[in-house]
Amino acid sequence: MTDLQLGSLIAGGAIVAAVYAFNWWQEHRYRKQAQRAFAQNQPDVLLETQKNMVRPVASGQRLEPMIEPVVPAAPVRREPQLDVPEVEVDDDLPAFDDVAEAPVRVPEPVVKQVELQDVEVLATSQLDASLDFIADIHANEPIAAAEVPQFSASKRVVVLGLTEAGQWEVVSARSNGRYTELRAGLQLADRQGSLTQEQLNAFCMAVQQFADEHEAVVTFPQRSGKLAAARDLDEFCASVDVLIGLNVVTQGKPFPMERVRLFAEQAGLARGADGLFHYRSESGKALFSLVNQDQSPFGNTSEGLTFLFDVPRVAGGLPVFDHLSDIAQQLANLLAGDLVDDSGRPLAPGSIANIRRQLTNIYAQMDDRGIAPGSMAALRLFA
Repeated sequence: MTDLQLGSLIAGGAIVAAVYAFNWWQEHRYRKQAQRAFAQNQPDVLLETQKNMVRPVASGQRLEPMIEPVVPAAPVRREPQLDVPEVEVDDDLPAFDDVAEAPVRVPEPVVKQVELQDVEVLATSQLDASLDFIADIHANEPIAAAEVPQFSASKRVVVLGLTEAGQWEVVSARSNGRYTELRAGLQLADRQGSLTQEQLNAFCMAVQQFADEHEAVVTFPQRSGKLAAARDLDEFCASVDVLIGLNVVTQGKPFPMERVRLFAEQAGLARGADGLFHYRSESGKALFSLVNQDQSPFGNTSEGLTFLFDVPRVAGGLPVFDHLSDIAQQLANLLAGDLVDDSGRPLAPGSIANIRRQLTNIYAQMDDRGIAPGSMAALRLFA
């Protein structure tokens, strides 16, 4: 073999090895890219969001309206308007006819006989494209309710099924229907924050696996658009998520809880299973509550009491707040205490009026968004 032939053979081998090495490197690089693109825990550059920020309300703190109280330069405490003697547990409670005769009640919806179409409307109202990421599942053969899993997620999940009779219903552990179509919805936001890419990916994978097992076709909304909508919805909710606290604090002597209980019951509040006093609508929905200021269980006495008003979750709005502030002031007068905000500033009429004006603004924002306080949508979002 000549030197030319030997050199050509070596050069050819080198070229073949280089081509093989280049192909292997390209394949390895693409495989790594694909793994990164589809990894559940790897954020998408286009969809990357901040970590969930738990709202103050959800973490047990209270977020009050940002107000500038109207008080004199030298704040003057509102003195009790009632001449209340030294309070003893066994004393008779003075009458508060204005509270007992004119309680505020939120108008209840007219109850009508539930018909089949009403059941379907109620079922379909459980999902809302503006509040939920909804996956549509189309089955070739009817799927029994027992085969539909309870998709686990950190957000609210609701599954609707189209029965063979052509009616939509909520699919639950008690359902026994068979469905040709299903809708699985994952809520976009709640008080724990907005839906994240990781949570959405996990939900989509679970739905896709279920569909594959039943040879069904599933369609998803555009994920990037829904994640953006979730962030926008969460920002809006955070801007109106207000829990108002009106505090009645002692001037020195602890409040006797027996006297507080008698007043609360005459004012229309009832003690619940949680040990707290709640003022409820005729349908049983809590409008505001009375708790210990330090969040401890009620005992024989209290150093301070707090009326809580969860703004977005309460229907009735301003009339309920007005009634709450009236009752809080009357309790402060009865116990010879002070009505103050969370910073200890006296709540004079001007301060209450400022809070009321801000509530008007919050309610207007919620109405513009189509989320009425105390509505099903509000109860879902502020949970």
